[in-house]
Amino acid sequence: MSFFSKLAAAFMLIIVSAPAWAQVRVEVTEGAISEYNLAVSPIAVTDSANTALAEDLATAIERVFDITGYFKILDKRSFLEKPDVDFTAVDFKSWTNVGANGLVKGKISGSGGEVDLELAFYDVSGAKQLFRKKYTAAQNMLKTAAYRFTAEVIKTLTGEEMNFMFSKIAFVEKNGHQYNLVVTNFDGSGRNVIHSTTKTILLPEWSADGTKIYFTSHESNNPNLYVIDIKSRQKTLVSAYEGLNTSASAHSDNKTISLCLSKDGNSEIYSLDTETKSLTRLTTNSATDTAPSVNSAGTEVAFVSNRAGNPQIYKLSLSDPANVERLTEQGKYNQDPEFSPDGKKIAFTGRDEFYKFDIFIINLETRAIERVTQNQGKNESPTFSPDSKIIAFSSNRDGKNKLYLSNVAGTKQFAVYSGEGEVVTPTWSQVTNQ
Repeated sequence: MSFFSKLAAAFMLIIVSAPAWAQVRVEVTEGAISEYNLAVSPIAVTDSANTALAEDLATAIERVFDITGYFKILDKRSFLEKPDVDFTAVDFKSWTNVGANGLVKGKISGSGGEVDLELAFYDVSGAKQLFRKKYTAAQNMLKTAAYRFTAEVIKTLTGEEMNFMFSKIAFVEKNGHQYNLVVTNFDGSGRNVIHSTTKTILLPEWSADGTKIYFTSHESNNPNLYVIDIKSRQKTLVSAYEGLNTSASAHSDNKTISLCLSKDGNSEIYSLDTETKSLTRLTTNSATDTAPSVNSAGTEVAFVSNRAGNPQIYKLSLSDPANVERLTEQGKYNQDPEFSPDGKKIAFTGRDEFYKFDIFIINLETRAIERVTQNQGKNESPTFSPDSKIIAFSSNRDGKNKLYLSNVAGTKQFAVYSGEGEVVTPTWSQVTNQ
């Protein structure tokens, strides 16, 4: 039985009140909740449990709520009630006095191989505990349990399913002459170096099933495309035409990719069946066409082309590749397009009038463009979470490229990974483990 099956079997629903859920539900209007003040009480520790673990879990819970942009996380220094107050003895007046609409309380117990984590969510204004759950797991897996609870609170309050907490992000980390292909959890934890070389590595991209990563490398003195199995570390050559073999984008069938090749002179977009090696040319143009991104339905490809004089975002239909539509008219330099998994948006990097690179999002229904970053250094390579709610990207706003997360509105942003090197071209797996 997998950990997640065990976890599902281990948690115990202690209290569920359907009428209370209906009372506390908050409507989301244009992607935001108006001032829902949430208190996350420090997690109490009993039975010699790990105090540092309790602090880490509380911080992780706060961060997930915060990044959504739907909640105002109250400063714990204002709290009047101590964390060790029993779940059934909450003084709702004290939480009302600090401005809380909702309250999350927790405790951990045990210090052996498995630890108990108990979490509860309260409607402060209604003076009711809405639900309380208990999870039993190894210490290094308790954060996953905390995220399951957090996702349920978000669903209760907003009606929205969020699963970004259960996914992985890959990126290239450049440190001097060393290039590492790195995989982390969404929050930057669990760093795992999948491949390391002194040759340039570019543009990683997950396979549809989340078991492999495509990337371009100069290890054979040509920018060839490889795929590497995350578990076995086995690296396989995918495409080695003379010139560019880069910018892979996986189709949902888990065998086809779109990619950029320059084998015929200039850069063009192709689709490649990685099993049969059958190649289909999608663009035929004297300009440079590059950086394909396939939508989750497998019907369209967004890409960058300078056919109008400077780089802009276009998309084509896979059923009729000659049917090309220009998506960006503003700005003179737009690149790095990526479809959201829900197919409603495309994120991209744009250079503004001050020659600053920032993250933007196109609404494909209205064609409206929203800015995610501004006056925060150089921001590049946006990639969507599996639920289309969060964007990961690289930014040098603190002096060197780090991995950042932002909600799609751009109202909440923070760094989640800063190693010894520079973070380049992150890519978010669309596979979740819940």
